[in-house]
Amino acid sequence: MSTGDRKKILIVIPSLEEGGAERVLVNLLRRLDYSRFEVDLCVVENRGIYFNDIPEQVKVITIFDSSLLCRIFSNVHIRFNINYLYKLIVNRKIQKHYNTGISFLDSSFTDILFFLGNKTEKKIAWVHSSYQTYRNFKKFFTDRYTKRVINFRYRLLDHIVFVSEDSRSEFRQIFGEFRSMKVIYNMIDAADVLSKADEAIDEKFDYELINIVALGVLLPVKAYDKLIEAAALLKKDGLGFKIRILGNGYLEPQLRQLIERLDVADVVELKGFRSNPYPFLKSSQVFVMTSVSEGLPTALCEAMVLGLPAVVTDSSGCRELVGYGEFGIMTEQTTEGIYSGLKALISSKESREYFSKKSLQRAEIFNDTKVLAQVTGLISE
Repeated sequence: MSTGDRKKILIVIPSLEEGGAERVLVNLLRRLDYSRFEVDLCVVENRGIYFNDIPEQVKVITIFDSSLLCRIFSNVHIRFNINYLYKLIVNRKIQKHYNTGISFLDSSFTDILFFLGNKTEKKIAWVHSSYQTYRNFKKFFTDRYTKRVINFRYRLLDHIVFVSEDSRSEFRQIFGEFRSMKVIYNMIDAADVLSKADEAIDEKFDYELINIVALGVLLPVKAYDKLIEAAALLKKDGLGFKIRILGNGYLEPQLRQLIERLDVADVVELKGFRSNPYPFLKSSQVFVMTSVSEGLPTALCEAMVLGLPAVVTDSSGCRELVGYGEFGIMTEQTTEGIYSGLKALISSKESREYFSKKSLQRAEIFNDTKVLAQVTGLISE
């Protein structure tokens, strides 16, 4: 296929900050066939850790270098629907014509596709969130704004893609039914996960203990406070374990205070963000996810690829991946529930071995070839 025959694709994402959707996007961009597609990536706010991971064939466009300006324009758009200057800035930055425009992380920034008018022929939004349990939903989605996004965003999109059945179901309950609502699981790039898991890390693991790992940003949605409280109960039982939490976020000071107050610093460590978390996962015996809400949790998918037995809370995305308890232990979203789930795996080698096999079995749904075919088929129409 000649250069002129390639499909021109614009992908919009809020930032390249630490997060599951951003990792999935990088995995996808690494696997696209650039003899078929010419891709521009619009990063709305010029920040994040994944810029160096974007393939050289992809042209990166940034809209705002200032986080403050980005918030101002976004809030004025959401609250008052005043967009003249916002549209002007976007159209000066993005001047080409595209066969397909994709908002890879549905949000108010999806409307950038409409700011561009006829510059994007086909418009697609990817929904990675579960809106019913999204903590800021009521803050932004007033009745008036909800009606606006239904009429001037979702009804006008050619396709809405969801990363899980749960995500699609919750979306329908809030916004209704639209013409094309597909589910495409995230691309995990299992080969890359397995390869990177073998890299050396400067961390000593005591295998007399059960090593437990959690992976994700330190935000309220991850409910790490409940995990730390569960660790205090496990310690009181005299069980041998160590929990490592990998990720950054504004809750770090509060979580450190909680660790000190509950006297669990010897069994819980905040390890910060790791660009390659996979050796930590491979060196651990249990993966735990205590989220209040997920779309399709990338970290859990990656843990399953590595065969870690999982303990997850009963939340959207998580419950779908563990098959409501078939492929991992699912607990209530409480300290006591998390405690019980972890205790079951810490106390039983047989349970760990059983759920390790179930994780590997479940990981087969993240078939990179199949997912890539679904994505390229959609953008090639």
